[in-house]
Amino acid sequence: MDDPSAPPTSGDTNFTQGIILLTVIPTTISALVAGLRCVTRAWIVKSWGWDDYTIVFAIFGTSIGMALDFVQVHYGFGRHKQYLTPHQLQEFQKYTYGEWIQTFATLMWTKVSICLFLLRIPVTKWLIRPLQAALVILIVSNVILTILWIVQCRPVAAAWDESLKGVCFSKDQLRSIIFAQASK
Repeated sequence: MDDPSAPPTSGDTNFTQGIILLTVIPTTISALVAGLRCVTRAWIVKSWGWDDYTIVFAIFGTSIGMALDFVQVHYGFGRHKQYLTPHQLQEFQKYTYGEWIQTFATLMWTKVSICLFLLRIPVTKWLIRPLQAALVILIVSNVILTILWIVQCRPVAAAWDESLKGVCFSKDQLRSIIFAQASK
């Protein structure tokens, strides 16, 4: 079995251009589509609703995520960690920690926007009540999971600063938080 701390045989490969493209293109397309939707809803249909506000929050969050990706690329995102300086690795981990918080919020706002959009369609209570319940579950569970992510280590900075001696959740526990957020 290969030593995971050994430099990879492929050398110091750099995938940052691909990461930037895979960040900028979908974010731009999403912002354009959401922007066109908002223009249509505000000026043509003249029916602006809560679903429109929440999709704007989601696009804003996606834009923050894209900015964080640029910062992460600056600190080595797209390169093997064996080729990063300790400072680069620590800063990359710090911004990755923050990006997960942004990702949780962005996913929540996207899901809430979809639920609110669907609430405009049905006229019967047997369709409305499950969507209302889903909204409550989405918001409450997202707040809980975000708090769990933030307090994953004591002290909090131990989540990205390995020089600090702290008590942190295991990788399996962190993976469970991410999966729980993605599955709702």
